[in-house]
This record gives sequence, C-alpha cells and structure tokens, in this order.
Amino acid sequence: MLAAALALAGCGGGGGGSANVLPSAAPSPVAAGAAAPQYVGYWDDWEQTPWSAVPNGVTTLIYAFDFVAGHSVVPDGNAPGYLTAAAVASLHQRGIKVLLSLGGGSPSTAFVFDGDTKDFETNLISVLQLYGFDGVDFDDESGTQAQRVADLETLIPATRAAFAANGIGNDLITLAAFDTPTSFGDGTVLAAPGVASALSWVNVMSYAYASAQSDLAAYALVVPPARLMLGSDIDGDVSLAPNATLESLAAWVKNNGYGGMMVWTVNDATAAQNQAIESGLTTGK
Repeated sequence: MLAAALALAGCGGGGGGSANVLPSAAPSPVAAGAAAPQYVGYWDDWEQTPWSAVPNGVTTLIYAFDFVAGHSVVPDGNAPGYLTAAAVASLHQRGIKVLLSLGGGSPSTAFVFDGDTKDFETNLISVLQLYGFDGVDFDDESGTQAQRVADLETLIPATRAAFAANGIGNDLITLAAFDTPTSFGDGTVLAAPGVASALSWVNVMSYAYASAQSDLAAYALVVPPARLMLGSDIDGDVSLAPNATLESLAAWVKNNGYGGMMVWTVNDATAAQNQAIESGLTTGK
C-alpha cells in the first residue's frame, strides 16, 4: 500500500476524487440477522503509534508491513521491537483480530516471490504463530501485472491449504484490491480457481468517494457483497472527506449488505473520523 511514509492511496486505489460526493442509489434491503459490518483498519509501523491507541469499534487490525523476499517473510525494518506478541495479545483481549499485511506500494516492502510455495508457507505460518496473528493480508503492489496475478493466484489458495493442513482452519486471509476488478488484474485473480473461496474478504482500495458504489458493485459480481470491505484513505494522501461523508458512506455500506469499511490508516484517523465511521456502521444512518 505505500511507500515508507506513503499510504494505500498512493498505491492505486481510486485516486482522490471529489471527497464530498456519495453514490445516490437507494439502499438494497439487508436480510434480518445479517452479520454486523466490520471496521477494518490498517496500522502502519513507521509512526510507532501506541498499541493502546487502537480505537474502540475496530474489529480487525491489519499490521503494515512485512514483505516477501524470495520465499521468506521479512520485517520492513521501520520499527524494530515495535511489533511484539504482547502487543497482539493486548488487542486480542479487546476482541480485536490482528492480521499481518505483506507487501505495500514501496520498494522497501516489495513483494518478490521466487515460486517456492512450500517454503513460503512454512515461513509464513512460523511468523504468524510467533506473534499470534489471526491471519495474513496479501497487498502485492510490486512488479508487473502478470507477475502479481501469477503470485496471488498461487499463494492465496496455497495459504488456505497450508492453514488447513496445519490445523489452522479459522485464520483469516484477505486481499488488498485496487479500485476496480480491471485495475492491475484483480478480477483475474479473483476468478482463478480456489482464490475467492480461500479469501475471508477483500479490502477494496476505492478512494474516490463518488465511485464507491460502482466499484463495489463491480467486485460483487465475483465476490459476495458480505465479503467486501470498502476502503477510505484518511491519512492525507487524497482529499479528506468530511466526517459526515464518512458516516454516510459507512451507513451506505451497512444498508447495502457489504462486509464493512476498511481505513488506511486507522492510526492516522482522528477521534471524530473514527466515531463517524463507527456510527454509520452501527446505525445505518
């Protein structure tokens, strides 16, 4: 998703369209008893924000980043000692799941896979278990589109299979996807055998608020809406939306039966922004 101090938005998502325009289509009815929408927040390591500052309402935190070098999962080196098993455990005590994101949009966190799937999976599981992560997020924004597609088509189903083989049936696997399925091959990845079924959900980097509805509708053709998280960039790389827009967008997500909201990055969000998103997801208003 970024360069050392860049964010998801700088990685391609939808750019910075009009920040105060929302889709106008009427909401679709949501089935009674549908799962409550999630609030998924990426958490960068270079700011070294105190772990206690993760806001209430966040259901899943995605730690950014480690990177892939050959068949190894390697720390990005931004904040040695910042990530600890105790930090992850403290979030678990609050009911927050924690994922490790691999990749990003910076050369320093490049996703360079050498094709050794078996050793990659062994290394990945070792890292996840070392810190107590609840799963992995694939955020491959490196290299050519063809290479990205090939890597993700291979690694996403292989990771689900490796989790199952190691008795890790409930761990999460997510994908950071660009703004539309035609952007950088995400539609091809999701249509590949075993990919969509292996994923817990997709974090859609749709950062132009005016196109949010059409972006998610396009992804809903290949992934059930309940497994799509609509992304918002609030770290300053695109025009910031008013808090009322964030709340309305979160409400639209809830009322249309999508999985929830994703924020890049939640440790850059203000208390008012977090409250707006949580309110929209909770009340649908």
